[in-house]
Amino acid sequence: MRIFFSGFASKRLLVFLFLLFLAGMVFAGPFTITSPTFKSDIPGVDIGILNSAAENAFNSLQNTINGSLPDNFSNFARGFANASVFSSDGASQRGYEGYNSFSFTTGLTLAFQVPQLTKIMNVMNNGGEGIEPDFIKNIVNIPFGIDGKLTAQLGINTSKFLLKDFYLGFKFSMFNTGWAIPSDFFYFETMSVGINASYQLISQKRLLADLLVWRGLNLETGFTWQKTTSRLSTPALSEIDDVIGELRNIPVTIPLPAPIGDYDINMQIDGSLHLNFDTYTYIIPIEAMTSLRVLGFLNVALGAGCDIAFGLSSIKAYGSLFVSNNPDLPVGITMDKKPSLTLDLPGTSSPAFFNPKVMGAMGFNFGPVIIDIPVTYYFVDNGYSLGITLGLTF
Repeated sequence: MRIFFSGFASKRLLVFLFLLFLAGMVFAGPFTITSPTFKSDIPGVDIGILNSAAENAFNSLQNTINGSLPDNFSNFARGFANASVFSSDGASQRGYEGYNSFSFTTGLTLAFQVPQLTKIMNVMNNGGEGIEPDFIKNIVNIPFGIDGKLTAQLGINTSKFLLKDFYLGFKFSMFNTGWAIPSDFFYFETMSVGINASYQLISQKRLLADLLVWRGLNLETGFTWQKTTSRLSTPALSEIDDVIGELRNIPVTIPLPAPIGDYDINMQIDGSLHLNFDTYTYIIPIEAMTSLRVLGFLNVALGAGCDIAFGLSSIKAYGSLFVSNNPDLPVGITMDKKPSLTLDLPGTSSPAFFNPKVMGAMGFNFGPVIIDIPVTYYFVDNGYSLGITLGLTF
């Protein structure tokens, strides 16, 4: 006697996992399924054989699912570690050196790493039919990551008391979603502290009656420490039934002796899943930057450099699912113990050590007022950093 899951049932469960992945609730094996046990009053049905068949079938489903999922989150963790590095230059003052005494800027930065973006988008556009057996494994093995910062920076021109054309910058960032949008399902907290040192190797030159100002060439380095913590949780799946619908129902076929024969039941899944991120990074930027001020207000900057990074990102996925309904079984057969599904998966990785980059910015400088939009491209796995900076110079 055998209990079996159709290919449709296995694929439905994989699609169910994939939709949770798209929702941000990524998880993977080891995925453990506890098989159900049955009782029977039907003559000719050996309950021991029935329960053994159930155990074999659920073990087979567990192996099928785990074979389609990644073994760990190491690559995924690396993406978030790199994104933390890419977000480290909030409230940027690059390209605005030359102020007399000090400057103050505040800015929002969003950084992300999106390698193999075309492949991801193609499968998403194809919907569930595009999900191949190894797709979820391949997706989670892509080092995707995202991070963001709200930063303030105080810049000081030390020419009058330390060294001519030498600038120091002190940065601080702190944000917690609990301040503005408390939620049981999402939590994000970030903090960073840093110091920058910039030397104006070539002094600025004023041309065409100050209509064009070349701000010279600046060399910059520094040190930044960052910490980012995220917590994601699904509501109970029964609470989002209107979103996932029939995907909660997993069909199972039980072949029984004549005259009953094959008998189909539906197991309805409920429970919640959780995903935790913890990232610590230490960044040493090395940069060269130049910029032009045109018509007295438009500032265009261009530069290149690299970020040397250390640190660790860890991801923990866990949760439990269970069958919430009482499947409609033939008269004489009852389910003594319902099946359950659990997952527990860690992953850790360090950021890339050497992160070459090119930088650009376009902004406006009206007297002491700075409005700037900095953009950075990282060659490591297609990384980006976008920001907006507001500030004053004195």
